[in-house]
Amino acid sequence: MDRRSFMAGLLATPIVMQETTVLAQAVSEDSLCYASVDDLTAMFRAGKASPVDLLRAQIKRIETLNPKINCITYKHFDQALKEAQQSEDRYRRGEARPLEGITVALKDDCSRAGWKTTQGSLLFKDAPPATENVAVVDMLEAAGAVMPFQTTVPEFYLFVGASTRAYGTTRTPWNLEYSPGGSSAGSGAALAAGFTTLATGSDMGGSIRLPASQNGIYGYRPTHGRVASGEVAMWTHGPLARRFEDLVHFQNAIVGPSEKSMAAIRPRLDYPAQYADLSGWRIAVDWGANIAEVTPGMKEAMLQGIKVLSAAGCAVDEVDCGFSKKDFNTFAHGLMATSIGVIVEIANGHRDQLSPYMADILNQVAGTASGPREAEAAEALLTRWHLQVQQRVFGMGYRILLMPTIATSLVGADMFKSKERNVPLLEGCGLGYALTWPWNLLNRYPIVDVPLGIVEDRMPAGMQVIGQTFTDLDTFQFAFNWSRLTPPLFAAGRFPTFA
Repeated sequence: MDRRSFMAGLLATPIVMQETTVLAQAVSEDSLCYASVDDLTAMFRAGKASPVDLLRAQIKRIETLNPKINCITYKHFDQALKEAQQSEDRYRRGEARPLEGITVALKDDCSRAGWKTTQGSLLFKDAPPATENVAVVDMLEAAGAVMPFQTTVPEFYLFVGASTRAYGTTRTPWNLEYSPGGSSAGSGAALAAGFTTLATGSDMGGSIRLPASQNGIYGYRPTHGRVASGEVAMWTHGPLARRFEDLVHFQNAIVGPSEKSMAAIRPRLDYPAQYADLSGWRIAVDWGANIAEVTPGMKEAMLQGIKVLSAAGCAVDEVDCGFSKKDFNTFAHGLMATSIGVIVEIANGHRDQLSPYMADILNQVAGTASGPREAEAAEALLTRWHLQVQQRVFGMGYRILLMPTIATSLVGADMFKSKERNVPLLEGCGLGYALTWPWNLLNRYPIVDVPLGIVEDRMPAGMQVIGQTFTDLDTFQFAFNWSRLTPPLFAAGRFPTFA
């Protein structure tokens, strides 16, 4: 049943209300858990269901299924139930805000007053609670969102997955053998599992795009400054959602300036929900072969997508931006030359409390100095890559550049086992397969990660949609059309099996 049929049947069904928070007979709990923002707000306004109904349905689902995927660090259900009741009252009074009563899971790097942020490490599991919100949480509260739990991350946000001594291993519900991506691992898994309607992510090497790809969802790595996130240009907060329309609602709630971030761009950019078609667009494709060679299944999925784009009136050509895996250390040391490098300093002082493989990662990241010379080398690489992208892609008239997100979806979830089996470090933790990190250096290029569907071994995959610098709406126009040209996941039986 498609969304329109579902809503038509729902709104035509009589309701028997015993209390304001009793589920309408026509609304199943699973329907609520996977419903879109638009469908939920329509139900809330019509009295067919309430924010409390949504939250209770998702809590029940979490209690049943989270032991299989393990994507939650701390639960805040009592606080969330109070927020949901307040949202229910606002709907009754006709005072609903843009995300009123919509559940949003917070990645464990989004500080909220009274909550702990642990960075996925035993070092911070007993840290004092935050005393104030980050800017994104301020905006979510102002939009009426309900925030029921925090999501798992890899230790210090450094992996394509989440296995930690602090919280164990997180898995994708599509196939429990495999990683949900990282570092926004729990956020991606929670969305695919129906535990939340929206989830926050952040990205300093692919940490929004990789979980989007591994969980069959949409993710947006904004142009640096679109979302008030901080001053380190290679890192930003951004939204994750099961549907493009939900991504739009979420981004419109968190975009814009804040007194907490000098880097936030003024004026605020509004993201439309509807866009024109792609007829006449010239689109470039870079397979990223010098970073990692994609698997046949991944390549075939992208080629099928290219056929769809060609049929929609696009001209698609292959290009080579000149990215290379040999430049990864220059990127990594440049990143660690920023304030993010404090992570390495803290971790090195407490190696006895770290996950077993963390020492190897630290040795790789900290193998040389991360200071002014490394920052200068990263800036030189940025300049070279930017000129190559301009000369080979956007300067040639291409509107969008497409790249695979990851070379293979088949990255093992349990990184402890990767260590035991002596899998090479980069490959075992998925870092060697990621095709995302050049765009954190090139951080003024906006990127929407769109789902390709189920690609290999019951696993989904995604594709990076990269726009010219600051042309965020071009990436949204592409994603809008993609969502209508390709069969959606989380519909018509295309749901995770938790197997």
